[in-house]
Amino acid sequence: MKTLAFGMGLAISAVGACGLLAPASLVWLGRQFDSPGAFYVLATIRVAFGLVLLAVAPRSRAPRALRVVGFVVVTLGIAAAIAGLAAVGEARRTIEWWSEQGALLVRLTCVLMLSLGSFIAYACAPGSGRAGVSR
Repeated sequence: MKTLAFGMGLAISAVGACGLLAPASLVWLGRQFDSPGAFYVLATIRVAFGLVLLAVAPRSRAPRALRVVGFVVVTLGIAAAIAGLAAVGEARRTIEWWSEQGALLVRLTCVLMLSLGSFIAYACAPGSGRAGVSR
């Protein structure tokens, strides 16, 4: 499971890097979430990923920080599910507002994604962590 978290961290980093190079690609991706079904898919992915982070946290390089990130991701997943149920219109307006702010804000979002993904990949890198390490 730790390898799965590592791979997901790399994927998050890759999306962030792509968005830095081509901000329009991240805007396009954000605009794909315009239906309740898309929010449910996003919610499912976030909750599952958050649970994976919580499960691997004790064996990672940064157990406390990864636990916090896991709880935040699960919470964001629950928020996405609620948005799919009750606030699709507001979520659409927020995505539209974000996409209209220009490349600087999109790139700032990408820097955050790249940082988060890199941290997760670092914390969950194969062969790292507390399990099996003699000190």
